[in-house]
Amino acid sequence: MVAKVKAKKKLPPAKSAVKTRKGRTTATRLSSKNQVTLPVEIIRKAGFRVGDTINCTVTKDGKIELSAPENPIMSLIGAGKGIFDDFDLEKERADAWGE
Repeated sequence: MVAKVKAKKKLPPAKSAVKTRKGRTTATRLSSKNQVTLPVEIIRKAGFRVGDTINCTVTKDGKIELSAPENPIMSLIGAGKGIFDDFDLEKERADAWGE
């Protein structure tokens, strides 16, 4: 018997950049448990991902600001600059190894 050949399915057109869906707004409501759900577009624009810690602060004019906490490791970058400027590795090796 001859195997039947199935016709190839056409692939949907490639999706370009993430688009905002119609009917979505940037407004949200406060629940009875004092919870707020952030709109997906806002989360994407801010670069937040699932599991991220978010800092919340209130400005003097009453606006709420959400931000990602600073990474303490990143604050150490460049902290040791200049420590080894006068370091001579060959001299240290000669002293340590008795050469």
